[in-house]
Amino acid sequence: YGIVPFILNFHESMKTPKHIGLAMKMGLILVFFGYIIISSGVRMLFSPSHSFDGDVLQALPTNSWLALIVRLLMTFVVAMTAPLIVVPCGEMIEGKLGIGVDEVRKRIAVRVLLCMLCMIVSEHAPGFVHVVSFIGCFCASIIGFVLPPLFCIQLRHNTRKDSMAKTTMDFISYCDVGALVIGIITTILTSTMTFGEMRKSQQQ
Repeated sequence: YGIVPFILNFHESMKTPKHIGLAMKMGLILVFFGYIIISSGVRMLFSPSHSFDGDVLQALPTNSWLALIVRLLMTFVVAMTAPLIVVPCGEMIEGKLGIGVDEVRKRIAVRVLLCMLCMIVSEHAPGFVHVVSFIGCFCASIIGFVLPPLFCIQLRHNTRKDSMAKTTMDFISYCDVGALVIGIITTILTSTMTFGEMRKSQQQ
């Protein structure tokens, strides 16, 4: 989820920006294996006496030095990455609102309000795992399963319109429409289930 706000800054600071694709692939591969090693390692360390049905940070024992280190490292990561996320997101909001570079007070107000909004959401959210699950089910499902077939349909429609070809549906168009419908249904179902789990967790 951190690729979008970070990628532009990395691209601008690279010596050879054309290698951004390769750098992103290598970074994602390293993160993938890092997640596997860390998650499996934590489970193996505490599996004899603890089970993990949700947030690992909440399931870890409070009197363990390893759990304390994990929590401190998580706090450090959030503190270090928050500015890298707030600045690009703030710039995108400022661009949509038409706020110029010289309007310092408005830019500060936008970023302060953005931080306050994130703080309010984090305060009322039942847990980190539920927030990440909801983002994955809603945002990632839309990006991965809804937008690609929708863009394909739009591109094929524009291509036919420019070439004055027949507008009848062919096999590829039916596949795109089917994939779009499946993506929408999947997004609705998974998002609804995850949101229901969030509400249950909050009520408990």
